[in-house]
Amino acid sequence: SKMLLTIKDVAKRLNISLSKAYAIVSQGDLPSYQNGSARRVAEDDLKNYLEGCRTEHQRLPEAVKRHF
Repeated sequence: SKMLLTIKDVAKRLNISLSKAYAIVSQGDLPSYQNGSARRVAEDDLKNYLEGCRTEHQRLPEAVKRHF
């Protein structure tokens, strides 16, 4: 059986605001299930979403030196 998470659970896991979590789901970036008024996210879908967000470490450009 799939572990289903609430949007609040998703927000906690990603350490983001509840409104940001709702935005990610409503934009379709994170698949969800609608059951009446309840919206749930499968744990596997959250893992896949996180994998898609993962970026390899990139060296940031050196700070531009400004001469005033």
